[in-house]
Amino acid sequence: MDIGLVVSNAGTGNPGEFLKLDRQLLQATLRLNTMAHLDIAHHFGQKLAERRRGGLILVGAMGAEIGVPFMANDGGAKAYVHSLGEALHYEFKSRGVHVTVVPPAPTNTPVLAKFGFEIRTMPMKPMTVEQCVSEGLTALRENRSRIIPGRLNRIMNAVVPASVKRTMTAKMFGKALASKPATANIRAEA
Repeated sequence: MDIGLVVSNAGTGNPGEFLKLDRQLLQATLRLNTMAHLDIAHHFGQKLAERRRGGLILVGAMGAEIGVPFMANDGGAKAYVHSLGEALHYEFKSRGVHVTVVPPAPTNTPVLAKFGFEIRTMPMKPMTVEQCVSEGLTALRENRSRIIPGRLNRIMNAVVPASVKRTMTAKMFGKALASKPATANIRAEA
């Protein structure tokens, strides 16, 4: 099969206090959130390099590099994805393959409910999936190494200090986690 575009959006998140989350769940999530991207990038990267053209998008998470309270394991895994993608952007460029990392801000998907967020009470309206995809594909076409979808998200990421972003994120997750049953934070998902 001749594949020209690969989007690696593997992963999940399990918000909660790090020490209250099951260690096996943390390990399984880490494997999924890192190894899936590694395997996809390596397997399809070889195929794209052989064709000497194509694109690979790795989906990360905005703010992963700063340390995300109540998402320590998940944020660390997404930081790996960002680093992997930025390095592959450089390595694959000479082979005619574009690689772009897309770390979206909150996007209107079912994961928001999983995390306990209610769209109507979020400080900023989540972006649409369509906007995220459109900006990611445009950045890939332009062979940019990274794009944070949403102009306001890019501005906020550039001007808001990491310590403020951590505090804001901690408050959002703390509030969402407080409204969930206590057992939700310690059990592995089925």
